[in-house]
Amino acid sequence: MRIGIVGSRRRTDRGTVEACITELTPDTVVVTGGARGPDHWAEQAARARGLGVVVHDPDLREVRARWQATRRYYARNQVIVDGSDRIIAFVAPERTGCSEDTIRRAVRAGKPVEVR
Repeated sequence: MRIGIVGSRRRTDRGTVEACITELTPDTVVVTGGARGPDHWAEQAARARGLGVVVHDPDLREVRARWQATRRYYARNQVIVDGSDRIIAFVAPERTGCSEDTIRRAVRAGKPVEVR
């Protein structure tokens, strides 16, 4: 099972993300976007457990404007969705940004989404 784990950089509850990783079966591959916060914590916890990990950093080469960076982050989100069987999202109260974009993309793709 490939689980996409994404989250808001505004989250500060690392233990919640680490607890989520302990619930995953040993054959799980964690797919993240490499961002600070939940993405990075999930990656570290998964590696510590010996789980497979795939990190999709956005390609920011030759980005000259903010809109270009935004497009690259959204493209990265689609890669996470495409490479995952389901998504676990650690959202912030205001629910904006890349995590919300990933949730919308997963729902459109018919992938199960768990919001924590």
